[in-house]
Amino acid sequence: MDMMQKNVSRLIAATLVIILLTPSLALVGASAVYAKSDRAEEMKNKIKGIQEQVKEMNNMRFERIKKMFNEKRLIIMYKGPNYVNFISTKSEEGVYSFIIRIHAGGTPSIYVGLANYTKEDGNKTLYWVNGVLKVFGIVEYVDKNNDGLYIQKDNDTKLQYVNFAHLNWKLTVEKVKVDDNVQGWRVQMIANDRGATYNITTQVFNTGVRLKDGTPVAPYEAKIDFSFENFTWSSKESRLALITSFIGVSGSSSVTHYGNTTEVVMERNAYAYFTWAPTAKVDGSDVDVKVYKRSFRSEMMNFTEFNYPQGSKIVHDPIIGVLSGSIEDIPAYEIPASVTKPTPVFPGLYLIASTVAVLAIIGVVVVAARKLLVEPKIFKLFH
Repeated sequence: MDMMQKNVSRLIAATLVIILLTPSLALVGASAVYAKSDRAEEMKNKIKGIQEQVKEMNNMRFERIKKMFNEKRLIIMYKGPNYVNFISTKSEEGVYSFIIRIHAGGTPSIYVGLANYTKEDGNKTLYWVNGVLKVFGIVEYVDKNNDGLYIQKDNDTKLQYVNFAHLNWKLTVEKVKVDDNVQGWRVQMIANDRGATYNITTQVFNTGVRLKDGTPVAPYEAKIDFSFENFTWSSKESRLALITSFIGVSGSSSVTHYGNTTEVVMERNAYAYFTWAPTAKVDGSDVDVKVYKRSFRSEMMNFTEFNYPQGSKIVHDPIIGVLSGSIEDIPAYEIPASVTKPTPVFPGLYLIASTVAVLAIIGVVVVAARKLLVEPKIFKLFH
């Protein structure tokens, strides 16, 4: 009987303890829920802020290049076994040509060129510029100093490097149609490695276009998408760095960092440029892209490293283009400008023939430069 009374007493005491503690535990649980709720709200507000930033950035860029939307161009396409060339021309007392070459052999590369051929008072003038974007590969790393960048030595730990030159890239070309007035081409370079898919997509159009995601593209530009899916991560704490370079293929061309989101090759008053949005999409959400830039002046090149957080699908959308005039007119993502209305412009057959002659000269220069170009020293850092 005494034992039964003791057990009952213990049961009553335990029940009282539970009753007394339940409100406290409820408060602790509620605090945790509220903390999670606050974090979720904070993240939601951050994403909304980034989305507004992207919208504002695209609107500013659109105002900058809208004056160029008044040109409807003729695009000539030529495809080889692992490359494709596009020539986009217009005529205004001469030939103004935008040349783009996408090459999947070895390191994936995108060449752009501008050729401006004019004839005034019997005098012929030609000025041109070339630039090449090379996409070397990606580094998975642990960001030891939490700066969001991959800088070697004691700052970070490299886990793996995927050398894009060692992958088997497949190049495909297809026509695209935005509407009755806007048509163009889409070129994809796709490679698979250990379950991951790497896709570099380039689009070129016959006139100015504003794409479904809001990105405006001028007639002298090509839209690029870097897309990486199902990367095999070595650590839950790691990040990804995409290593690229943008250089001139003419010995006298200089390369400069212009603003926070643009690299420019300058040749007198002609410019080839590579510009990118300061945000990317990771698993469908907008995130800030951390960028690290370094110059190799002796080799006339800059390299740009884009850093992304983990995700199953990472998409970033730069633009590559050409321009003549003033460097301030380069349609980067920061500066707005004035607007005008569109009118079609087409070149005549004589001018197309002149363009082909010009391109033959430029083609020789590009091929020669391709043979002479040495991959930058940074390439060796990731082996």
